[in-house]
Amino acid sequence: MGKGYKLTSASGDGPKTCAFFFSDKGCRNGANCKFSHESAPTSGGAASGGASYASSSSVVSSETESDGEIVEKQAGAYASLAKKQQVATPKSNNTDATSSAGNPFWTAPVVSANEEQPSTQEKKKKKKRKKNQSDSVPAVAPGENIFDLGNEADNQKGSAASPPKKQKKLATPERPTSNNTLSPNGAVSFRNLQLPIASFSLPTNSASVAKPTITSPRPPSPQHEPAPTPPPLPLPQATPAHLKWKDSVISTRKHDNYQSAFDFEKKQQDEFSQGISSPHHWFKPRPYGDWCKSNPAAIAIDCEMCETKDPVTGTADTKALCRISIVNADEPSEVLLDTLVKPEWPVSNHRTWVNGITAKDLENVKFTLHHAQQFMQSLCSDQTVVVGHAVHNDLLALRMKHHTNVDTAMLYVSKDDEESTPSLKNLAYNVLKIQMPEVHDSVNDARVALQCAEHYRSRGGKVEPVEKVFVRKARSNDAADTTMLLVHRLPTTTQPNHLVEMFLAYTAIKPKNVPDIMFSGSHGKCNVEFTTKEHAELAYNSLVGEEREDKTGKKQKRVSLKGGGYVCVRKMKKTK
Repeated sequence: MGKGYKLTSASGDGPKTCAFFFSDKGCRNGANCKFSHESAPTSGGAASGGASYASSSSVVSSETESDGEIVEKQAGAYASLAKKQQVATPKSNNTDATSSAGNPFWTAPVVSANEEQPSTQEKKKKKKRKKNQSDSVPAVAPGENIFDLGNEADNQKGSAASPPKKQKKLATPERPTSNNTLSPNGAVSFRNLQLPIASFSLPTNSASVAKPTITSPRPPSPQHEPAPTPPPLPLPQATPAHLKWKDSVISTRKHDNYQSAFDFEKKQQDEFSQGISSPHHWFKPRPYGDWCKSNPAAIAIDCEMCETKDPVTGTADTKALCRISIVNADEPSEVLLDTLVKPEWPVSNHRTWVNGITAKDLENVKFTLHHAQQFMQSLCSDQTVVVGHAVHNDLLALRMKHHTNVDTAMLYVSKDDEESTPSLKNLAYNVLKIQMPEVHDSVNDARVALQCAEHYRSRGGKVEPVEKVFVRKARSNDAADTTMLLVHRLPTTTQPNHLVEMFLAYTAIKPKNVPDIMFSGSHGKCNVEFTTKEHAELAYNSLVGEEREDKTGKKQKRVSLKGGGYVCVRKMKKTK
């Protein structure tokens, strides 16, 4: 159809009259028009003016015929349509006077249902802009700093230091890749992996090294109560070899420090914010299935760590893996893996006094953290029992999220202080009646932890408290007691970065390292390390607050918290 008009013709005989010829615009076909340009005869019943066109015989147009559609209706329909349009169509200054009154074929412009008036569109745009602005307002982030850093004047009474600006997230180097990759169905066995193992051994006294022993399990006593309903985490129950460790796993999880020590999600977030690792650097073992039925049900593990530093950003990683040893818990004489590990960043502290590893030992090592993770993925399922002493440190060094663990540090309690965990050296002396060597051997440490776990399991958890026989001796090259400050009475919502921001805001001194906070009950504590002894002293002296001595005679100061309460910052040794 032609745009603007839809023509019909009246019934009757006579020549077809061109309606456009008598309109204001006229017929654009001129002499070539197929219809008559002569005035149509009127009839007595026809209306005057525009109605005369309606009463003429057969009114059509070549313009409508060109579209292939001629619709015929009674002339009375036009008059009725014109009246309706006059009522429904609002008056406009731009409309011709003859458009509706003088032309019965005039129709109001058709407005599409999808079109909106300009005022309505503008209202919707404003409403949309207002909604986008409200959506872009950030909510209060979880883990808000417990210290009122925005009002440090009340706490520090005139301290000029201001809170540090939030640093951008630092990019982390990519992990090295290996030719050994796991197939989707786990067809590659951990025994068949071609990994660059770097063997390492320490000269040890055979009398002081624990020999692997296999103790036969003793059935639980009739008085032993069944274990409570387990938490919604995987439990070792796939086979009898798994099931025998179930109670020990549950006992580990019931320890007060378990939630904070094995909070892998928080540690992953902390490392990401510090630029140490990214979320894709962490992994979880796969569910138990056919792929791992021939693997050991339990393993004993011990890792040695060193301190590394990013040469670009200066960020320190205090738990960089440098040696890993894994023993088959079903056959303790079998060492599944024992190798040195090349750290990703340059080593800033080898901690040779602890692990016996020197810079020369790591020179030609090709085995990396990625290789260690690949081995663990081939070895462990979500039901594999991982035995160790303070084993959360080993899992954090591997960046492995695993909760089927037996931790001897949480199975035994200290005789003098039930809130503290016994050292492996004291545990071995009390339980196994052996003395551990001064320098750690990770294979030996894994076996000792396994024997202590077997001792606990075979007695149904009924073990004696551990007496503290050995105390860590201060070393001439160890300035830990002077470069550190103990911060305690920390609320459970405290994060390590909160302490960094607090010291920067109140003292203008940035700590060198703030380790994971160890919580017991409703409070936690941690040793904050500074670059030098002078930095630690200046940080303590810059804190303005009430100074008291604790029960051991060491001086400490109180730092107020947001919303009330306080934490204590204490020196590591007595001073005059």
